[in-house]
Amino acid sequence: MRRTAAVLAGTAALSAVFIPQAVAAPAEIIAPNARAAAEVNFNGALERQKNVTDSHQVSQGLYCVIVNPSANINLSNALILANGGPSTTSVSTIGKPTLACDNRRDAITVVTLKDGHPVNSNFTIAVL
Repeated sequence: MRRTAAVLAGTAALSAVFIPQAVAAPAEIIAPNARAAAEVNFNGALERQKNVTDSHQVSQGLYCVIVNPSANINLSNALILANGGPSTTSVSTIGKPTLACDNRRDAITVVTLKDGHPVNSNFTIAVL
């Protein structure tokens, strides 16, 4: 009996350690004049969004932001505005398919720079 209780207690402790916790969905951005918008953390995590399904970091200073295909936004002719965090001097966006984002038509490629060099940084984008 004692051994069974100890094994069960150990199993419960192990399951508490190895069971991943649910990740909260990104909060919604209220942006009535934007067709899509995103607030992305320096590590590529999507913090807040409007019509954006995912974001991720490809490499230092290089990110992909995935726009919800059901939003029916033609990114190649949309105006995409970007703003970087305090560690950047410039942020560039590309609304056309790129190798960095697996040539996806629903992806925005974002590059964050500090003095011309890639740097990891928070950023926001808005698609008008």
